[in-house]
Order: sequence, then structure tokens, then C-alpha cells
Amino acid sequence: MAKLDNGFSLIEIMIAVVIVAILASISYPAYQQYVLRTYRAEAIETLLTIANAQEQYFADHGVYQGDISQLNGLLNLVTASSTKSGRYTINLSLTEMAAGFSVLATATGSQTADSGCLSFQLNHFGQRNLHNGVAISCWQ
Repeated sequence: MAKLDNGFSLIEIMIAVVIVAILASISYPAYQQYVLRTYRAEAIETLLTIANAQEQYFADHGVYQGDISQLNGLLNLVTASSTKSGRYTINLSLTEMAAGFSVLATATGSQTADSGCLSFQLNHFGQRNLHNGVAISCWQ
């Protein structure tokens, strides 16, 4: 009478571990890039929200606001100098006599691993990354 084996051999387990390790080594970098692209969307959303608030402020006062914290509706989206996650710093600058603005989001901390899209810029004309040197494809 033959004895039945009901378990796995060490070789079978090692092959399974190697396969899982290979799959993990392929998928982890793709996951990291996905996370970086997700935070790009947060930076873009922040810039567009600031631009919208600036236009509302301009309609009410005839000039743009130089202080982000003074714009209505932004307190839950950004602090005075960064996005909600803190992965981008926000800088707002005005043109002469506050007739225009430019807002810049610059990657900080672990977001600097996103080397192709380190900053996003938007001005009062709606132009993106003008004179910034970063590809417009980063906005997609």
C-alpha cells in the first residue's frame, strides 16, 4: 500500500516564494508612481481652487489678493503655504498693482521622487507652466 503525501515539499514552497518576490519587485515601483501621480492631482486641484477664489475676489474688489489665507473657501484645502498633504508648497505672487497673479506649487519631501513633474504653475490668464520648464503633460 502506497503512502499519500498531503503536504508541500520545500522546493515547491521556495518556488512559490520566488514567484511572489518577482511579482512584488515588478509591481511596487508601478505602485509608487501611481501614488506620486495621485498627489499631483492634489496640487492641481489646489491651484485651480486658488485661481477660482482669486477670480471671485477680483470680481468683488477689483484687485487680486496676495495672501492665500484671506481668500474665502480655502481654509479647508490649503494652509498658508502648502497643500493638505504637505507634499507641495504653495507660493502666490502678484503682478504690478495686483492686476494679475501667479500661483506655484513646488514638490517637497518624498514628492521630489516625481522628478518629471516637480512644480506646477498657473496664472491669471489660466496659462499652465508658463516659463516654468515643466511639461504641460504633468497636468493630465
